[in-house]
Amino acid sequence: MLKKIALEKFGELVAALMGKGKLFAPVKGNGGVNFEEIKNAGDVTLDFYNTVMSPKSIFFPQTEDMVKYRIGKDSTDSEIVPPAAGPQILLGVRPCDVRSFEIMDLLFEDSGIIDPYWVERRKSTTVIGFAFDSVDPVDFYNTFGIHAADPRGSDVFMIKTDRGILLKGMTEKGEKLLEELPVLADASADDAEAFEAGIAKGPELKTRFLDLKGVDAKLLEIFDTPYWHKVSAACLSCGTCTFVCPTCHCFDICDENIFREGRRCRTWDACMFTNFTLETSGHNPRTRIFQRLRQKVNHKFSYYVSKFGATLCVGCGRCTRSCPVNIDIFSIVEGAKKVQGSEK
Repeated sequence: MLKKIALEKFGELVAALMGKGKLFAPVKGNGGVNFEEIKNAGDVTLDFYNTVMSPKSIFFPQTEDMVKYRIGKDSTDSEIVPPAAGPQILLGVRPCDVRSFEIMDLLFEDSGIIDPYWVERRKSTTVIGFAFDSVDPVDFYNTFGIHAADPRGSDVFMIKTDRGILLKGMTEKGEKLLEELPVLADASADDAEAFEAGIAKGPELKTRFLDLKGVDAKLLEIFDTPYWHKVSAACLSCGTCTFVCPTCHCFDICDENIFREGRRCRTWDACMFTNFTLETSGHNPRTRIFQRLRQKVNHKFSYYVSKFGATLCVGCGRCTRSCPVNIDIFSIVEGAKKVQGSEK
C-alpha cells in the first residue's frame, strides 16, 4: 500500500498521527535535532541529516522505574512498575537506526532472557522509517548491508520527493496505520514509480566501507598489543560515544530513598566510565582508559558477533561526530586489521 501527502500538508499528517497514540519525531532544539514526544504538530522537522541522540531511548529510556516501595515500621510494601502501555508511533527514523532496533532485539528478546520493558514498547510502537538523501563523511552503514533508502525493518517507509511525501506500508501493522489516516491520498502509478526510484537511489549514496571479514578473530589476536595504548591516547573516557550510540545498552540498577519511600530504577551506564567495573572488594579490572576503549571495540566487533551473530554497530557515525577529540571507531577497526599479534 502506497500513500502520499503534499509537503505543505505534512503538519496535518503529524496531527493525525498524534491522534493514534504517543508520537515521537525529530524536533530542532538548541542542541540540534532529537526525537521528542510531540505536543504540537508544528514542532516536527524533516530538515535534518540525523538526530544527535539515537532513538533507542523510546524503547530503552535513560532512566526508568522498575519497583516502587514504602518502608513501614513492621513491614515493607513494594510494587512492580509495569512497562508503559499504549500505542506509540516513531516517525522519521533513518535506516541505520531502524536496523539498530533489530540488533537490540537479539539481546532483549531473542537471547532467552526477555526484557519486558523493551519488548512491550517494541510491540506497541509503529516505526516510520525515513530515507536519507545525502551521505555524511563519517557514516559507514554500507558496511552492514544498509543503504540510504533501506526500508527493511520499518513498518512504514517514507521518502520525500518533488511529488510530496510518499509512504509505503511495509508490515501489516504499518498498512493498518496508513488505512486509518484519511489525510493521506492514494498514490498514483507515477507516485509508485517515484517511490521505487527513491529506493533505487539508496545504494548509489555510498558511505565508507569496512571489510569485517575476520575482524572478530583479529581483535582477540591483538588483545595484548600496544595498539590499544596508541588509539586511546587522546580519549577522555567521557562516555559520550556510548550515550549517543543506538546499540550501546549497558545499564545500572540502583535504589533511591526519600525518607521511607523509594524506587528501584534502571539507568544507562557505560563501559567507558571508571566505576563501571569497580567491584565491592575495591578491585577494578579496567582502571585504565585503553582497557575500556578496547572493551568497547571488542564488544561491538567481536564478542557480540560470537554470541549473537551480528555486529553491535550500524555505522551511523554518531560516536565520531560527537567525540570531543575526534576518535573514529571505523579507523580503529581498520587499523586493527594491520596490527601483528606478535607486537609487544
